[in-house]
Amino acid sequence: MLEDLKLLLQLQEIDLRIKEQELAQENFPVMVQELKEQIAKAAAVRDAISEKKAMAEQERQNWEEQVAKAQAGLERSQERLNSIKTNREYDAVHAEIEAQKNIINSAEQRRKNISNEIEKLQNAVDEQQAEFDRITAENEPKIVELQEKIAAIDSTIAEITKERDVVIPLLGKHVLRQYDLIRSKRKTGKAISIIESNRTCSICYKVLEPQLFNEIKRGNKVQLCQNCGSIMIWQAAGDTVIP
Repeated sequence: MLEDLKLLLQLQEIDLRIKEQELAQENFPVMVQELKEQIAKAAAVRDAISEKKAMAEQERQNWEEQVAKAQAGLERSQERLNSIKTNREYDAVHAEIEAQKNIINSAEQRRKNISNEIEKLQNAVDEQQAEFDRITAENEPKIVELQEKIAAIDSTIAEITKERDVVIPLLGKHVLRQYDLIRSKRKTGKAISIIESNRTCSICYKVLEPQLFNEIKRGNKVQLCQNCGSIMIWQAAGDTVIP
């Protein structure tokens, strides 16, 4: 195999490691944001239920105030019965008493219904708080880990780049230009197709002609896949394959 082909394999392995870090640099902040949004969403659900419960408690207080007000009015009306002198006054006060009793009964029933609703809402708040705690406990360590990885990416890339700088001067300029041109057009960063005994391009899966396959095995020159344009390098059984 040409020495350049061996170096290309080494260079591809280095560049794929750099590519992995660059992708992480793009993806990790998105992952952190998604984890934070999961926590925020759980908190929002909990807070919405808590707010609904607070509104119900305020409504219950309003009904309790109405009961107290009607109860005070009822007591005053009952006291007036002792000083009534005419049937008309008696009928009027009796009507007041009945009205106040109806208000009390209605308000008490409404207060009871709201109390039941508040109890259900409190249970929902407790359940959602437990869910919030669970999500937070699961996500916060992941967020910390990702943030630590993000902080280390630049230095990791710098260290890997040092390895690249060692290999680059050893490669022929023409071969390096070919490699860099192909790699720059690939989202995956893979410019090299590993050819094995199945005679298939590992990038596009095109089956190679026997003559071309034999030339690739000899490794006397750089061969490009006629279908996808990848640099094709023979990989013997048992040899280490790049990712």
